[in-house]
Amino acid sequence: MNQREFRTFAEQSRSSLTRKGSRFIGVGACCETKEELDNRRGELADEFPKASHIASASVIAESGRPVERYDNDGEPSGTAGEPMLEVLKGEGLMNTAVFAVRYFGGTELGTGGLVRAYSDTARAVISSGKVIKRQKREKYLASFPYSFTGKVAEALAEFDRVKVLERNYGEEPELTISVPVNDKDSLLGRLRELTSGSVEFARKSLTNEEE
Repeated sequence: MNQREFRTFAEQSRSSLTRKGSRFIGVGACCETKEELDNRRGELADEFPKASHIASASVIAESGRPVERYDNDGEPSGTAGEPMLEVLKGEGLMNTAVFAVRYFGGTELGTGGLVRAYSDTARAVISSGKVIKRQKREKYLASFPYSFTGKVAEALAEFDRVKVLERNYGEEPELTISVPVNDKDSLLGRLRELTSGSVEFARKSLTNEEE
C-alpha cells in the first residue's frame, strides 16, 4: 500500500472475550482527530458506566504524520494500551482507534495474562470488523467568474469522488472541495480546460476519506 492510502474500519466494530471471569469488550472505529477519539471514549464511558477499565490505543494522522496514543486507564503499565497499539501497528491501520472495555471478574490475570487479553481483544475486534482501504484527500478552494458556474459544475460532475464541502457566493463564486489525491491533477486540468484557465485552485488542508 502506498503513502497515499491507508487501512481503517468502514464502521464501528465490536467483539467480546472472557479471561478467568473478566469480560473484555472490544470496540474498533475510524477516528480522524484526537477530538473524535476523546468523544468516542466519552460515549463508551456513558454506555459502560460500571466498567473497571476502558483502555485504548490509536494511530491518527496529524499534519501528514502518524501520531500514536495509548491509555491504560488504571491497568499496570505496559499491559493494556501498549499491547493494543502494537496490534494496530502490526496490522498497518491508520486513523484507527481500538478500545477494550474490561469488567473485572474477581481473578487477577497477572502481567502476562493482561497483555494477552488486551492483545487478543484488539485482534478480535479487527478480525470481526470490516477493514477497508481509504485514500488521502486534499481540501482546495476553487474560485472562478460567475459566467463559468455551469462549466465548473460540469467538471465536478465528471469526478464523482470529489465532494463539495462549502459554497460561498460573493464577488465571485468560491467552492471548498475535498479531492482524492489521485484525482487532483485530472480535475484541475479539466477545470482549466472548461474555464479557459479562469479557475483559481488553492490548497487548504489535508483530510482523509474512503476511496
